Amino acid sequence: MVLLTACTVYQVPNESETDTTVATGDATGMTTTGTPTGTTTDEPDPTTSSTSSTGTGPDPSAGPSSDPTVSSDPTTEEPPPADCDYPTSIQPIFDQRCSCHQSMMPPKGLALNEGTSFAALVGVDSMGQPGTPYVDPGNSAGSWLVTKIKPMPPVGLQMPEGGMLDADQVALIETWIDAGAPEAGAFDCGGGSSGEAGSVTIDEQGPVNVEIGEMLDLDVTVLDEFGDPVMGATVKWLSSDETVLYVDAKGTLLGLNPGTSEVTAEVEGAVSSPLTVSVLNNQAVAAATFTDALNTLSTNCGCHKGAMPPAGLAFDLAAPDVHAALLAPATQDAQTKRVIPDLPGQSYLFKKLTRTTQTTGEQMPKGKAPLEAEKVQILFRWIFNGAPA
Repeated sequence: MVLLTACTVYQVPNESETDTTVATGDATGMTTTGTPTGTTTDEPDPTTSSTSSTGTGPDPSAGPSSDPTVSSDPTTEEPPPADCDYPTSIQPIFDQRCSCHQSMMPPKGLALNEGTSFAALVGVDSMGQPGTPYVDPGNSAGSWLVTKIKPMPPVGLQMPEGGMLDADQVALIETWIDAGAPEAGAFDCGGGSSGEAGSVTIDEQGPVNVEIGEMLDLDVTVLDEFGDPVMGATVKWLSSDETVLYVDAKGTLLGLNPGTSEVTAEVEGAVSSPLTVSVLNNQAVAAATFTDALNTLSTNCGCHKGAMPPAGLAFDLAAPDVHAALLAPATQDAQTKRVIPDLPGQSYLFKKLTRTTQTTGEQMPKGKAPLEAEKVQILFRWIFNGAPA
């Protein structure tokens, strides 16, 4: 989930944030107290007591109680009541803190209004982290909603921007998800396992090899603090040398230059041992057409369209005009060109799309997850083979 302050709506990708933006207050400026509404106290219900009002105890001649709410076994205690549910415990958090997602045009199309929020979240693939649902029932650690309301998410900023949910609100959302994310049924507010990652292991045994312009998929095993598997966890992948090897949010590698890079996977602060990846030379890097490259750029860089695109670079013009603009000097760095034929690693455009640390600005597309490796591969192959029109 994404939780915003004062209904700051991000446009994608100009000022896009994430797929679930949450406000710290409603449109009237009211803020939450940090205590979920709809909870009940655990005081005894006098209608289920087995003692009389005079305190003399049950009548032994009465036999088993005919009231099904009263145990006939005096040694059996009723479990604590499950006094939280989605409509009265989780939805109020969205109502109080997610006003932007309850507007007529919610960010990313994610409507968190009463009656629509459950269907929009549970089991629905997130836009910020492809392959990870907003809410994965039973798995708070693998739910994008939880990732975004905690510090240092792998994509974008922690939500709400400029603040955060109260700790008890975050805990309640995790508890609801770990309880199976019921829509109407009650769940124990106390919760169970924290669902936090205890260890992360890259499944492949190193060292591994990948050729320039080719890809390789990696997998991880994530265990919680009790040693039980955590399915669908949000993994942050890192290549120690991004000039040599690109790795996307799904753990797919793409060889860029001959050399060696160490790859690590991180989940909630738990970091894997590094995997050594050697990138080998490739005498026949497959080609990609400019049509494919332009389609990749235009469908993933939505801000570079219209009359006033960033840096004057628009991808919705005629193909020859876009090609000429790409071969021109970069606006932000006149010492280089946006695309240098045969040299992807020196092309300003390619560096902006593939490197987490930039000399100017930030990695593109802004506010989105880094491009999938297969899309970067198209751009790499097009530039590597001369960037033809």
